[in-house]
Amino acid sequence: MATKGSLFAHNLRAKKKTQPELAQTLPLPVHDKVGVESLRIEAVFTGFSIDVTHSDSIRVLCLNGGFGQGMLSRAFPACVTNSREQVRKRKRNTATSANMTNMVPNSSIQENENEPLCLFLEEAFFLMHTLNILNLKDLFDKHIDTLEAFERFRKIKTNFLACYCAYLYLKSKNWVVKSGIKFGGDFVIYVKGPQFYHASYIVLVQEMHEGKLIDSHTVEGLDFQGFNRIAETTAKDVLFLEVHYPATLDLSDNAACLESLNDVRVAELFTKHHNYLAARNQI
Repeated sequence: MATKGSLFAHNLRAKKKTQPELAQTLPLPVHDKVGVESLRIEAVFTGFSIDVTHSDSIRVLCLNGGFGQGMLSRAFPACVTNSREQVRKRKRNTATSANMTNMVPNSSIQENENEPLCLFLEEAFFLMHTLNILNLKDLFDKHIDTLEAFERFRKIKTNFLACYCAYLYLKSKNWVVKSGIKFGGDFVIYVKGPQFYHASYIVLVQEMHEGKLIDSHTVEGLDFQGFNRIAETTAKDVLFLEVHYPATLDLSDNAACLESLNDVRVAELFTKHHNYLAARNQI
């Protein structure tokens, strides 16, 4: 996939502490054993998200590329942060149960230990289509191939093709990409991983076809001001990624869209609030 511009990060905010379990990471999932078959990860498509339940697979995805988010946690599932986190939860639940007779701490601890990892659509499809390590099934245990998954994801998310192209672009720049729904964007991106740094950018994806912006995904007026205010409040910047499709591409043909991913172009547009009074005083 060809790219334009030069994506960069500045004013990185490192986190004070990183748990030892999360300190050793790699950019992409690999198997940690020698002489075994290629890595295969089993996942279930629920209709809205993709869930991984096997603890070994969860650890591989979390510690090698920062994929997914715990269903019950803010970031990493309990099976990854199991040492001190589980001790802390046991102490908290035990202390609370002394005052709440209806609370059953053992069941809550067991539930946290079995917490699944949720993948958002773009990263799940990246594991299927690009890395070929994800085996996806539906709730009826039926296998879902790559093309069928692409069709289903596009029905759920109308701009999935553009978001996936943007996701590939960001991964090629070695960013760790997370869902940006919390901040109103398509993605948020991290240097190295969320356990090391706070997110640097809120990413908004826009589609361009035949030189025109697709109206259904435009950001202008008050929306643009709102995104900038959220970014300033959370110490991030707003990054627009314009996805330019080939003029001859039929967007209704799923197979053709997959075959034409290398012909898609991605352009960067940075927005930064400029305080002209502060700039004047620095002269």
